[in-house]
Amino acid sequence: MKIKVLLKNYLQFIFQDFLYLTLLFSIIVFGLTADHLLSIDYHEKYSLLLIGMFFLSLFSTMNLYHNDKVYNHYLRQKVNSYWSEVISQFLAVLILNIISGILIFIFSLILCKNIFLDVVGIVSLISVGFLGSSIATLFKTQWQKHSSLGQIGTLVFVYLALSGSVVNIFKNIEMIFPPLSRMIVSLHSNSSIVKLLPLAGQTFLYALILFVISWFIYKKNKKS
Repeated sequence: MKIKVLLKNYLQFIFQDFLYLTLLFSIIVFGLTADHLLSIDYHEKYSLLLIGMFFLSLFSTMNLYHNDKVYNHYLRQKVNSYWSEVISQFLAVLILNIISGILIFIFSLILCKNIFLDVVGIVSLISVGFLGSSIATLFKTQWQKHSSLGQIGTLVFVYLALSGSVVNIFKNIEMIFPPLSRMIVSLHSNSSIVKLLPLAGQTFLYALILFVISWFIYKKNKKS
């Protein structure tokens, strides 16, 4: 019951928010028009959609935590359950990414008769969105006691996510960085969205690890 109440509240924060709707609409419009406006092929367009999905989820999840901090003080006191809060937030961002990934891919005009390609394309978008949400969750302290630490941490992780596979000094240790750039480099190397499936799985796993780490970090901080 506690999770249901919180989940409904968090979903309202996300889907009734101008920021999320504006970003989603902008990415959808880009997907519909990029071929003609920029004269790019679908690999290049899909790479940009992956980046767009990452930032959509990052900013929307950050905004969720900001709204939770500002408006949910009394609701959190009433619920008084840390694990209900984090599970509800996790489910909310999971729903956010699933819906966003499906809509962005459908309107990207990449959809085709190859069902496996379509599924991998959607799953890959969801995975990078999940990654963006996990980074926002790990550094949600920017809305709490340590705002500067949270902001700097977010910027560093975003930089590593985008540069891990393209900056030479990171080549030997890129496996420990968020896998977004690896997915984009792999897409351009293999020229096939289908080949992204293993990396999408790694991205889901990486994001899930960040979520779990953040849960126990903030659980410990709440006790102290």
